Amino acid sequence: MKSSPLILIFILVLIFPLFVFSQITQQVDIEISARVKVTPLGPPPPPGVFVPPPPGKIILKGMTSPFANLTVFKSGTVCATFQASSSGLFEKEITGILVGTYNFGIFAEDTEGRKTVTSNFTVPVFSERITTVSGIFLSPTIGISSTKIIKGETLKIFGQVFPQSRVEIFIFPENIVKESMPSTDGKWIFELDTNVLKEGEYQVQAKAISTDGYQSLFSQSISFLVLAPPEVICKGADLNFDGKVDLIDFSILLYFWEQKNPKNFCADINQDGIVDLIDFSIMMYYWTG
Repeated sequence: MKSSPLILIFILVLIFPLFVFSQITQQVDIEISARVKVTPLGPPPPPGVFVPPPPGKIILKGMTSPFANLTVFKSGTVCATFQASSSGLFEKEITGILVGTYNFGIFAEDTEGRKTVTSNFTVPVFSERITTVSGIFLSPTIGISSTKIIKGETLKIFGQVFPQSRVEIFIFPENIVKESMPSTDGKWIFELDTNVLKEGEYQVQAKAISTDGYQSLFSQSISFLVLAPPEVICKGADLNFDGKVDLIDFSILLYFWEQKNPKNFCADINQDGIVDLIDFSIMMYYWTG
């Protein structure tokens, strides 16, 4: 009978231990166990008739930011959506999955609409078995205050993550690494002094390491430009650019008095390299009060 080998293989799968090898993008823990309730096999099918084995189910366990909305894909199709707990932990049971090997993906959207990257893993599903995938640690979400910033200004980098973790922030191509600790609601922020950067284009990413030693994937990458400060054009003795030459300008002049090559180079009105009586005389000439 041609169906006998198939029936034999089916029985062997139910009886013997299972050794599973799974290729994954993120390192997760996979455990396969028997269901609490197993439906009896019943009488064998008629000769030549193949009866598909009963389905199995999968349980997903992991960590993300509190109250994040999660989406699960099975072989490219959405199979579940749900919300993480107030602690950022999540657990989702998906039932009625036919026997086979599937590519699963999961991502989260934080409470401010930013998304994690998708964590992918390949797992087998067996008849009358529970496949538990745990240790899923979704990446931080990430955003920045501006995609264009003047050198010397502060760039704010922020997002949400599992609260019991620390965030590592990477600035490429300078290979700068910074750290941020999230608050209890999972929100994190880091203020980057752009004086340490040259003018040009950069990318920023983040990843998280939990207190239990789990490490997330990198977040999405965001690009930003560091621009040169605009050139300041001095307006004679009007040092504060308010259209008048008065006590405010005189105060600025006194602040830089007798300084060589002052930081405010407009205070050196005649541009001879020092703030002195000549600059004062020029200011008096243009005085408006």
